[in-house]
Amino acid sequence: MIIMDLEWNRGYDPEPLNEILQIGAVRVERLGGPIIDVFNAWIRPTVHKKFDLGAKKLPELQAFKSSRTRFPAAAEAFRVWCGGDRAFAGWGAGDVEVLNENCRYWNLPLFEAEEFSDFQRAFSHAVGTEQQIALRRAAEYCGVPDVFDYHSAVNDAMYTAILGAWLTPEDLAWRPQPAPSKRRRTALRLSKFSFPRQPRWKVGPARTPMEALDARASRTPACPLCSQRLGIARWHFTVPKMGMPQQFYGVFTCSEHGRFLCRMTLTRRGDGQWLGRGVVPPITPELVREYAAALDGGVHVCRRSGRRRRRGRAEKR
Repeated sequence: MIIMDLEWNRGYDPEPLNEILQIGAVRVERLGGPIIDVFNAWIRPTVHKKFDLGAKKLPELQAFKSSRTRFPAAAEAFRVWCGGDRAFAGWGAGDVEVLNENCRYWNLPLFEAEEFSDFQRAFSHAVGTEQQIALRRAAEYCGVPDVFDYHSAVNDAMYTAILGAWLTPEDLAWRPQPAPSKRRRTALRLSKFSFPRQPRWKVGPARTPMEALDARASRTPACPLCSQRLGIARWHFTVPKMGMPQQFYGVFTCSEHGRFLCRMTLTRRGDGQWLGRGVVPPITPELVREYAAALDGGVHVCRRSGRRRRRGRAEKR
């Protein structure tokens, strides 16, 4: 089995490619078995001219910049290293898709995985939760020593392989069953445009969380590309086991640039009042998953202050 991980950069230009910066992988003979071989390739970026916020935080960013290896050479080296092994695994299910996305861009043969095991989904089943667990949190839960930097593809592949010792074939085979009472949702179609990091804005203080969410400053974020003020009609949130939900997610649409997500974080002051901090974060797979989880939680429909306008109409009559 080949356990792989990728690091990539989305950039800020219109080119719709998650450009791979690193391919890391390890080989094991069995689930939870020792690592018998390691592959690592740092890849020089050539598609996007700038790094997005997530890529800038990668610990080996300088290694990508100084590498002389381009993606076609790295992909061929990885293909040779894989040999005839077509059983892949990873922490999450999207790495093979991103790998083949880059292969298509460079007109290279695709990687055909006869089997792919999502260790993240399997680990959630093993510990009895439906939530997705970050690799670092899973390692902490299992007492795995924090020896190597996370968010390095080869290091994350090694951590994933080690966590395989806590999994069983039944965990790998498990698939979540959709709730029969819930209506199937269409895929969230967000804007394809990338944008630079957006400044956060403050809301409040407010007497209640609902008052903070209804505030004009909360429900009128700006398009991150044209700065046009737009509207949010409802906020979605996941309900924790104790206390108020802290993060709320809303969608707004720009007629020119498409749909964007907004995240509002609420905190309670010592005097009991609530403060909000809003942001339009970069669109990442993690953000989309957070919003999807919030859609399965609670919803707050915004109430606008319209009494004054209604009285005005009545007076005119």
